[in-house]
Amino acid sequence: MQEEKLLNVEIVTPEKVLFTGKAVSVSVPGSKSPFQILYNHAAIVSSLGLGIIKIIDGENRKLFFASSPGFTEVRQNKVSILVESAQDAAQLNENELNGILNAARGKLAGAAKEEAALIKEEIAAAENMLKAARKSH
Repeated sequence: MQEEKLLNVEIVTPEKVLFTGKAVSVSVPGSKSPFQILYNHAAIVSSLGLGIIKIIDGENRKLFFASSPGFTEVRQNKVSILVESAQDAAQLNENELNGILNAARGKLAGAAKEEAALIKEEIAAAENMLKAARKSH
């Protein structure tokens, strides 16, 4: 793959830079609709929803990341993805995630309204991570 036809991509959380590298394409969970970024994409800043980031790197490997809501900026073939949290799907354990989901669903039944809203967010995040883990494996 020619170097000049690749995107420079970074995924950044408040704690660390989770990913930096070259990519053929990047798919992100736009808050209105998912979209794909290719070489020479128009400059854009977009909000992101909870979802999965898919990167096809310069060697045509598919990389998946479960991410929280955030933002992405595309400018001059550089893609910056800024999110509160993100996990490399290849590092996620499906059994652990299923355990977290079952425990959260169990807590939901007897939860007060305010607590229920937080538990529902926890469930949505765990389901997103599980979906990403399944795509990665």
